[in-house]
Amino acid sequence: MIPSENLLATRERAAEWIARLHADNCTEEDRAEFVQWMRGDADRAEAVELLTDYWELGGGVQAKGILQTAMVPDVRQSQMRRRVLLVLASVGTAALFPMNRSAKASRVLQTAVGHTLRTPLPDYGTCLLDSGSRMVLSEDGGRARLDQGQVLLLPRTRNAFHLSARNITVHLPEQTSTNIRTDSKCTDITAVRGQVLLRKGAASSKDVWIKTGQRLRIFQNGQISVDYPNIEALLSWQTGRLIFRNTPLPDAISQIQRYTTRQITIASPALENLKLSGVYFVSQGDMFLRMLPRLLPVKLEEHGNLYTLRPL
Repeated sequence: MIPSENLLATRERAAEWIARLHADNCTEEDRAEFVQWMRGDADRAEAVELLTDYWELGGGVQAKGILQTAMVPDVRQSQMRRRVLLVLASVGTAALFPMNRSAKASRVLQTAVGHTLRTPLPDYGTCLLDSGSRMVLSEDGGRARLDQGQVLLLPRTRNAFHLSARNITVHLPEQTSTNIRTDSKCTDITAVRGQVLLRKGAASSKDVWIKTGQRLRIFQNGQISVDYPNIEALLSWQTGRLIFRNTPLPDAISQIQRYTTRQITIASPALENLKLSGVYFVSQGDMFLRMLPRLLPVKLEEHGNLYTLRPL
């Protein structure tokens, strides 16, 4: 049966809401407006339920392209409530919500800005999810997808684990731990212990082994780099710190951005060559940013929720 025009309009609006609620700049006002919209019509909850299924299974793809599909069978009200909670998972601190059993993903792990989450992974070990991160676990618990943020995977069994981020898949053999971070510019994979197999595409010739202590960086423009970062500094986020040792300023700002709701911009390309050394404590909020003019030849401008770094 082809959906009516009113139902298509409802689904289109639901798709817009799903994309908005998953956006980095989603506000509390947006969430409150969404709740009011949901209460206005029972069909809206069903539309959110349906399109959230497509969002999760498609890795956050645009939902408008499937608005013309036929109606699916009605789902139980309890399942619908869980789906609505899933969409609202970014409210509050860390959240873990079950998903429909028929879906490929069984759990969504998500953290709010300034919070971390440590949780067990079935038949593997534990994971630590960083601030502002989101990871979707498969129903069998042996696979996951990192949508955004950073995760440290720590094994306790002899089972393997598979994690995807962007267009790559990371295979963790038994007793292998890794730190993976992804943002709009770059995806980093660091082998903390053991060797990690990185698979890009279907051809085995594209497989790459990442050795212990090695970090592979895949940039949005397709460039790839390999280095050996300081592991203590790399994993310092576990203890609520970021340690910078001669770190390029854009890289440091990218890391700090995960722990603040303010938007930080670098206004001049001339600042991108600056290097930063210091320790950022998450609990101290924006104090570190306000100290940057003492550490580097920059000036910091504050305008509402925006910080702008400019050269002196």
